[in-house]
Amino acid sequence: MIDELRSKLLGRVAVVGVGDSRNGDDGAGPMIAGLLADAGIDRVIDAGPSPELETWRLRELTPRTVLFVDAVDFGGEPGDAALLEPEDLRSKGFDTHRAPLRLTMEYLERELGADCYLVAVQPRDVKPGKAMCREVRQSSEALARVLSDELRTREG
Repeated sequence: MIDELRSKLLGRVAVVGVGDSRNGDDGAGPMIAGLLADAGIDRVIDAGPSPELETWRLRELTPRTVLFVDAVDFGGEPGDAALLEPEDLRSKGFDTHRAPLRLTMEYLERELGADCYLVAVQPRDVKPGKAMCREVRQSSEALARVLSDELRTREG
């Protein structure tokens, strides 16, 4: 998945963390966004549970590629990661438990001409008040390191 991800990061890249840190593994997207921002990576947005409300910020960033990061139940083991395209969310039955994300991705592709992808992290538990499980935390940290290294290389 990492090599495929690297091949998709073309031009100016914006990363959007999606999820709710108060809901266990659903905090994977915000955690990755926070780690990237802490590492000094520009064009990172923590969209919380409402990525559709951040399209204006993405328009201002003028990205060529938009990479969403979210906890998604795609049937893997907790912490597994997959790279999905907007049509994967519909045609393969993957869902982010947020109907607007697929629509947001398609909108951005049309309006900005940007390629949109989703790095999906398989959660164990997204119930309110739960802590993030070890596997999702480790996977999120590893993904943030890979993205930070890749984006820093492209920017610098």
